Amino acid sequence: MDFLKCMNNFPWNRFATVYETNSIGLKGIFIKMFNNTAEMSDYQYVIDRLECQDTLYRITPWGLKFYICLLMEDKSNQDILLQNINVLFEAANYNIQVNIATNYNPTKGNLMKYEIIKSKLFDRDFDGTMDADFIKTFKSIDRNFMQRSIIDLIQQNISLFEDLAKSTNSNIAQSASLLVNSIHNPKKYDFSKS
Repeated sequence: MDFLKCMNNFPWNRFATVYETNSIGLKGIFIKMFNNTAEMSDYQYVIDRLECQDTLYRITPWGLKFYICLLMEDKSNQDILLQNINVLFEAANYNIQVNIATNYNPTKGNLMKYEIIKSKLFDRDFDGTMDADFIKTFKSIDRNFMQRSIIDLIQQNISLFEDLAKSTNSNIAQSASLLVNSIHNPKKYDFSKS
């Protein structure tokens, strides 16, 4: 994937964050991460907009995709990226176990929409372009699929995280090991007492 081309093609103005009606501010920071010029506050800015109090947003799966691409490119602070991916995994894991999610039965239509979404979200050569029909499909799918796509995308890339757990950099190895452990041993939540 050509990361910079993807950043320029991606429709940032069509995805809201917890704080803004668009995600244009994320573009510049992802580019700073790619160029290894991002500061700690930049990493915090991004994770704060991808996840807030275990809530995920429609931009979140794409942010996760970009985190994974940065890891594959050996760009930016891999230690922080791995920690932030773990935050997204934990939020998705929590949300998937909430009663409404455990009782959720997706329609055939939503499953078909998810296959369409996966065609770009899981494409390693994704160039960032989305036509109006794709964006409409993505925005119309049930929110349950935000959690599902995060879990699926992380599962698809588990070998990358396992490789990083063997890094000679102890900080990267520790963060990757924590992420791999979270994936293999996801926390269980009991909502029956609520």
